[in-house]
Amino acid sequence: MSEQTKPDEPVEAPAASAATEQVPDWLGARLKRMFTDVMDEPVPDEFKQLLKQLEDKERGA
Repeated sequence: MSEQTKPDEPVEAPAASAATEQVPDWLGARLKRMFTDVMDEPVPDEFKQLLKQLEDKERGA
């Protein structure tokens, strides 16, 4: 196994400068519009049923 693929090795975090980069205004506005549309969509009944099953299972545990 190579040095890069050892499972016991911790993964290094990205450089601090990459984590603090600002999202350009145009990109932020476009992402906000896109996800606002998604958030306005109704939740499918099948998904609600799955969430209820998960909640019931967690309460029983």
